[in-house]
Amino acid sequence: MSTDLRLRAGSNLSLARYVGTQLNNLFPANGLESDVDQLMAIMSAALERLRPILLAVRNYEAGVFNHLHTLQYATFLYLLGSEQWRVDSADALADRLFCLNRALNSLDLYHAVSMPEIFFISHGLGAVLGDAKYGTRIVVFQNVTVGRIGSDKPVIGENVVLYPGSAVTGSAIINDNCVLSAGVHVHNVFVPANTLVIGRGRELIFETRKRNYSALYFRDGE
Repeated sequence: MSTDLRLRAGSNLSLARYVGTQLNNLFPANGLESDVDQLMAIMSAALERLRPILLAVRNYEAGVFNHLHTLQYATFLYLLGSEQWRVDSADALADRLFCLNRALNSLDLYHAVSMPEIFFISHGLGAVLGDAKYGTRIVVFQNVTVGRIGSDKPVIGENVVLYPGSAVTGSAIINDNCVLSAGVHVHNVFVPANTLVIGRGRELIFETRKRNYSALYFRDGE
């Protein structure tokens, strides 16, 4: 294995068969063995991209990938689809992996979306992460929405935490070290660095962030 990871599944091949079996049960195509061959071709690259995430996130055991940990597995399925899309954007495997992730984890994170090296999907049920620029070490909770409006795409800086039900849309710019409280919708708004955004009705309240929220989720804080 080309990574430093230990796999609860045992080996790359066992993991490929696990994913392949799910694909063939829910979104069959050319058969299990064909899928296993394709998955094995991208497995090492996907695991290598997973490794820094497992090392960084506090509630993950560093250096161990547990495919039965749903947050880890949702992230891994996105990385697999992303790797397949890089290899052959026209092949249906990437789309099937996306569909599998939606079916199992209710996560809408398309393989063509470029996520940073380190990100944390925390209870990402119902989250939709669309076309945007994402800074490293973003934290995403359930029912979060990030998406463009027409040609306007959000820009999200580093060490940003998006709490449940928050949304970033249009030409919104969220600078480094910001926190969006639950249910806050930032649309076409500039948010300066180190800001805690709170919603009061339809009004957005900007407060200076006094707590290191990133350190709650990542081992090295900021």
